[in-house]
Amino acid sequence: MSDANIIYLNGVFLPEEKATVPVTERGFFGGDGVYEVTRTFRHKLFGLDAHLDRLYRSLAYVRINPGLSRDELFSATQETLTRNLGRLDSESDYAVWHVITRGDNVTGRPSRTIVSMFCVEIEFVQYASRYLGGLKLITPGIRRTPPDSIDPKAKVLSRMNQIQATLEAKRTDIDVTPLLLDSAGNIAETNTGNFFFVAEGRLHTSSTRNVLGGVTRATVIEIADELGIETVEGDFTPYDVYASDEAFICSTTPVVVPVKELNGVQIGATENSLPGLLTLRIMEKFIERTGVDFVNQAITRLGNNSSKGLAEDWKTQLKTLATAK
Repeated sequence: MSDANIIYLNGVFLPEEKATVPVTERGFFGGDGVYEVTRTFRHKLFGLDAHLDRLYRSLAYVRINPGLSRDELFSATQETLTRNLGRLDSESDYAVWHVITRGDNVTGRPSRTIVSMFCVEIEFVQYASRYLGGLKLITPGIRRTPPDSIDPKAKVLSRMNQIQATLEAKRTDIDVTPLLLDSAGNIAETNTGNFFFVAEGRLHTSSTRNVLGGVTRATVIEIADELGIETVEGDFTPYDVYASDEAFICSTTPVVVPVKELNGVQIGATENSLPGLLTLRIMEKFIERTGVDFVNQAITRLGNNSSKGLAEDWKTQLKTLATAK
């Protein structure tokens, strides 16, 4: 199998250097399009049906016809992955991207919708230490785009809102992740994922009016239900998080990552015990669903010297969970 990076572009599989689109196309100059990202676990796509369902809802919202049926796109996605597996070792995985734009009609000429798919190898190193050390979040002054402007349930290409929030947050501390608020001061989401916190034994998360209805978010809620944990969706402010016991973010690629502080305030008594117990239970169930210990997968990419201590800490956490059952 070839080691070339193969891109799907409008029905043709091309080497990366030949997969080009015109600079006049509307996705390039206007963000006029939608996208989806589905990750693999042991080279198998997880939740592809749910991701494609959301992709087609996004396409309907922005009024773009991809020119492909859902079944055709499903098959093309699998083929794109298959053609790129030769570039991966057995312990690595991909994030498989769909990017669909309205096409090359800035000049007023009739144009064809641009449908593309490509595989990006996941850089696990960026997540490895976060699974046990936790994330630092900050609420930037920039607010989440209100739903009466762009409905957050659509996964649109234009991400300037999240980009500006990230730039602002990292001017304060390069190591922080922005947690955006809505125009009323309620928690929305981070620049890349959904946010949950734990209080009084229940999960709490923002309603989908203000956030992307994440596929991983839905899985977390399903897992919580299986574990007998109630999930409360609603409007919450930083005040609620400051008084919470645990917090975490979830998204396609890293899956579930604990949070250690918001705006410099430590979340619960978690300084030396991340992930928290309820977060850990959800992570364990997610591992069971995917058949891959995504935490250990990331830790092992650090190399022998760096990963040894973290790997032992992760084993200890899992043993603690087993004892608590």
